[in-house]
Amino acid sequence: MKKSVKIILIVVAVLFVLVFAALKLAPGFVKDYIVAHSEEYIGRKVNIESVSLSPLTWTVNVDNFALLERDGKTPFVSFEKFRINLNPTRIVTGTASVGEIYMKGLYVHVVQSGDRFNFSDILDFLSQSDSTAAEPADSAATDSTGMINAAEIADGLPVSISVKNIVFENGNIIYEDAKVGSKIHIKDFGVAIPAVYLSNKQTDVGVSLKFADGGDLNVKVTVNAATNDFNVNVGLKDFALAAGKPYLNDFVNIKDFKGNLSTDMDIQGNLNSILASNVKGIVSVDSVVVTEVNDKTIGAGHVGVGIAEANLEKFKFRIDSVVVDGAFAHLDLYKGGKTNIDVLLTPKGKAAKSDTVAADSNAVPLDSLVAPAPDASADSTNTAKAEPAKKLDAIITKLLVQNTTVTANDYTLSKPFNYKVSAITVNGSNINFDKPCNVNVSAAFPEGGSVSVKYKGAINDIGTMDAYVSVKNLALKHFSSYSLHFTGYPITAGTMAFASDNKMNNFNVDSKNTIDIYNIEVGDKDDSVDPEYPVPMKVGLYVLKDKDDKIQFDVPVKGNLKDPEFSYLKIVWDTITKLLVKVALSPIKIVGNVANTGASAVGLNLGKDDEIPIDVSSGTFTSEQFAKASKMTEALTKDPKLTLTYTQYYNPAKILKEHKLHKLKQEYYKQKEGKASLNEIDEKAAAEIKDWDTNFKAFAREHDKDFDGKAMEKDLTDLASKRNQELLKVLKQQKGVTAKNVKVQTAKGLNSYRGKPMYKVTVDVK
Repeated sequence: MKKSVKIILIVVAVLFVLVFAALKLAPGFVKDYIVAHSEEYIGRKVNIESVSLSPLTWTVNVDNFALLERDGKTPFVSFEKFRINLNPTRIVTGTASVGEIYMKGLYVHVVQSGDRFNFSDILDFLSQSDSTAAEPADSAATDSTGMINAAEIADGLPVSISVKNIVFENGNIIYEDAKVGSKIHIKDFGVAIPAVYLSNKQTDVGVSLKFADGGDLNVKVTVNAATNDFNVNVGLKDFALAAGKPYLNDFVNIKDFKGNLSTDMDIQGNLNSILASNVKGIVSVDSVVVTEVNDKTIGAGHVGVGIAEANLEKFKFRIDSVVVDGAFAHLDLYKGGKTNIDVLLTPKGKAAKSDTVAADSNAVPLDSLVAPAPDASADSTNTAKAEPAKKLDAIITKLLVQNTTVTANDYTLSKPFNYKVSAITVNGSNINFDKPCNVNVSAAFPEGGSVSVKYKGAINDIGTMDAYVSVKNLALKHFSSYSLHFTGYPITAGTMAFASDNKMNNFNVDSKNTIDIYNIEVGDKDDSVDPEYPVPMKVGLYVLKDKDDKIQFDVPVKGNLKDPEFSYLKIVWDTITKLLVKVALSPIKIVGNVANTGASAVGLNLGKDDEIPIDVSSGTFTSEQFAKASKMTEALTKDPKLTLTYTQYYNPAKILKEHKLHKLKQEYYKQKEGKASLNEIDEKAAAEIKDWDTNFKAFAREHDKDFDGKAMEKDLTDLASKRNQELLKVLKQQKGVTAKNVKVQTAKGLNSYRGKPMYKVTVDVK
């Protein structure tokens, strides 16, 4: 071998060794330089354990990289290993080839506080250092929507690009919202991409991860860079919904929130028109429990929605099924008109947030993670003119609600009401947005009662519909709280059937209702309750019942639901109470005419009223008064369940002057006739003395002070007591009267009485 050739080979060998050594040693210098000067370039410290390059395989390895937070200690982004394999020799063939991109142990910790993040300072630093950067050249091809076509970009490059075997594994991503106190931790984050094609070939991407609080997510994406067509499949299993609780506090007032979300969705479309994408799949939530601030709960065992098609651009939705199973809820009505729903939907004041957030196990000051916003004027933006809303095209093929329970609690009453409706079932099919559809509802009441509802109407016109409601075997004793509150009488027994046929057009309702009540009984009146309606329930029910212990009547209801004064239940209740109030206004008349009404077989005729006028200045009665009072007791011989109460009414203050005048005439008559006492004839003669008689007027002026107010009031009380004793003595002599079915008394609160002096007679039932 020639010497010159040897020298050349030696030189080449030395150069090769030098290049090889340079390639081996250069990464170390690069690593040291980056670590030393990172704050100059990005404003943050960077730690790198090692950087190496294998010249034979053209593989770059980076170990234990960490981009630190502003505090210079806490990792913001880090990874254990990064490897990229290049093949520069293929450049000569016109191909930029990447054989592998591998990353292990990626860690990212993002903290948000308002509109600032813990990386905002990096963006601010870079924007300040590159404020004069020129706008990018418009060399990329775009379609009519402005979307850049990746395949056309690739065609414009001097070399073709080939990227294969992209793998990320064992990643951890943490997102914290310091403002609301939320934290989402994604662990075991992984990405697998066999190859990326910037051509008319399909790129497949697979992403898998786990949530620290529960749940697995798998995403498969296929994209064609030439056509921009894509397909995304999202598989989420048992994601813990509790992660969203901090955000719910801005909308609802709750104590706790639990449940699991699962979905298997397929999204197919084109990147040029995202809204035109077609979505189909299944979404379900299970074991959902919302705990209210009072520790009561609402929720559902399962809620599932099957989507056959959803297209936002067309505003078209085809829902295969909506299934709700095992739902439970309660409706609480409080004084003042509010319900637990009002409380639930009234977010409590935002609590002061802590100035620290957790980073793994160490608490890091928030100020060290999130940089304050720099002073800058906000850019003005132009609001695009809204397009007319598209008509909704929606249908639910199947609607099913089953095994559902609702409890109603009314705390506005003197005795709280509690009622449980169970086995609620809702069945519907082909439910359209703008076409009438049929929905059937059924439910079970305590002690064998039931309700059935048949509804026909369109969702977009709730003011027009037909609905038929049928209630059977409703145990009335459960509604005793309402009866006690409104009338003062508790319900002890009875069942009710109710049918209601409702037709509504533009919120104008025409409703026909029939009520059938059997064997209803009420207990004794509770004197501790101040009822809204002073209704004699026992008498009213006694009168309304037929010989078979049934009460039947119809209640027509008409009105407009938008009228704030309109209340369906109030109209029904008022109709019932008017019947009972009618009894209170004239009980003897009603009892006397029950044979004509068909409500009973008592068959009495006791006159036109239930009042016996009295003379407050007399301790006895006329023959007419005695006869009328005695005649009323004939009701007791017709039905032993009846009781009569004679209550004496007069206003002492109103009749005091009249009674004083009466006493002055009696004393004047005694003096004039020389009598120490007066008989019935004398009393009649004294009462006939004229008020303007000169001699009497002189006597009255002289003796007026002999009759003071207290003495007159006592005299009136004594006379009232005497009348009671006299009347009771006579009544006890009548047939059928016992000590238990007749009572004579003087009313309380006489000073508030405004009527004429009389006995009012009321009928009650034992």
